[in-house]
Amino acid sequence: MARVLIVDDDEQDLLLLKTILADAGHEIFLASNGEDALKLYLRNPIEVVVTDIAMPRGDGVELITSLKGLDPSAAIIAVSGQRPHRLDIAQLAGAKKILVKPIEKDGLIDAVEEALNPPDSQAFDPNR
Repeated sequence: MARVLIVDDDEQDLLLLKTILADAGHEIFLASNGEDALKLYLRNPIEVVVTDIAMPRGDGVELITSLKGLDPSAAIIAVSGQRPHRLDIAQLAGAKKILVKPIEKDGLIDAVEEALNPPDSQAFDPNR
């Protein structure tokens, strides 16, 4: 399974996402703002970032932009409940997937799997 960094300033949402992904077998790292998330990303081999958009001290769009500047291949999933209109901006900034809160368990697990194994990364098959 993957090393997933979850970034959300809402403690209940943070714990819910952690529980869902930990139960799915992922190793979880937690941050409550973009600044702390960036530090964790730089110190750990993170494979997927799940970030809320509306946060203090470095919102999700700022975090996505910073991560993509450091690692253009960063796998990022943006989530939002308060500002779902900003998810389009997050996608333009480089989020591979966007999810609207409240997050459904299967939707989150599927989004992480897609971020890890995007369809365009499949090996070339001349028989397709």
